[in-house]
Amino acid sequence: MQPVVQLLADLVRIPSMNPMGRARTGREYTEEPVAHFVAGYLRDRGIEAKHQEVAPHRLNVLARIDAGAERTILLEAHLDTVQADAMTVPPFDARVVDGRMQGRGTCDTKGSLAAFMDAICSLVAEHATFRYNVLFAAVADEEYQFTGARHAVAGGVRADFGLCGEPTRLHIITAHKGVTRWKIRTSGQAAHSAYPDRGKNAIYAMGRVLAAVERHAHELTRRAPHLLLGTPTLSVGVIEGGTAVNIVPDRCSIEIDRRTLPGEGREVILGDLARALSGIEGWSMDAPHLEAAGMEVRDDCMEVALLRAEIEAVTGSSVVESAHYATDAGIYSAAGIPCIVFGPGDIADAHTATESLDIDELLLAREIVRRFLT
Repeated sequence: MQPVVQLLADLVRIPSMNPMGRARTGREYTEEPVAHFVAGYLRDRGIEAKHQEVAPHRLNVLARIDAGAERTILLEAHLDTVQADAMTVPPFDARVVDGRMQGRGTCDTKGSLAAFMDAICSLVAEHATFRYNVLFAAVADEEYQFTGARHAVAGGVRADFGLCGEPTRLHIITAHKGVTRWKIRTSGQAAHSAYPDRGKNAIYAMGRVLAAVERHAHELTRRAPHLLLGTPTLSVGVIEGGTAVNIVPDRCSIEIDRRTLPGEGREVILGDLARALSGIEGWSMDAPHLEAAGMEVRDDCMEVALLRAEIEAVTGSSVVESAHYATDAGIYSAAGIPCIVFGPGDIADAHTATESLDIDELLLAREIVRRFLT
């Protein structure tokens, strides 16, 4: 088994599931064990690595290779995975079947993590001449709130350009949407359901809010589209209200998922919806509990051109495209580090019951990154 394949297997065998806000505990629901493994792996190969605490037992790993170059490249991949409850293949055995490694995180995104780690470690071992200084970051909590990337930026991570590892089929993602999520609440007055006139029904009030939110969502899709990303979108994914069927509900809430375009800020997003709800009484809006900016990098920027050249040298062709999902790249781009998204695997396999990664694609990713760095 080649070192990068063995490394991926070792990473997959260390559960690092994100609790996703649920009451799930235990080391398998933290990034701590895999973060210690990653840091130890780098240190054993002569690369200084340190931990950065994001939350109790939830760690980032940061490492730097100073090559005396003029520019610094950020190589970033996240340590966490989604949960494995519904998987129909063993989630942590890292079995290879028909040339694909199965398991939670193989595709999203421990494959990218392994390719990045093996690329820099093998180049250091060979005493290769790096084209860039390298800042390596393996971060926590990408799958839920992007807090690992936020802590990395707050802790002083700086670079001239970045590659964020995600399953892109070795395509280059130069633009993607962002996401903002928040809650709207309505309040009422509880009463016995035999006397509904004595109360004030918060669910009925939310019904009026929902109708206006739906109209606003339709209006967003009629706006002038971004050349690559289309229009912003809005969806209500959760509604909660009341305490029992025989009690007039005194509270109700909905949770909104707003997919944003590069450059759309909180004030505009929330202000647009507030204006859509003007004239409706009894609602309040929470501050967003999740914000990740959209990002966009010019196709003709130097690093995109260099990466395309190396992809073409290894595979024969390259593809540059956009995506509608959000990644850590939006966090770094908002902090002044232009980032693209690149890695082995297909987003269609991410989070699935049979998640897996093509071994050949992992090997290609490793070779592309080695060539790009040198």
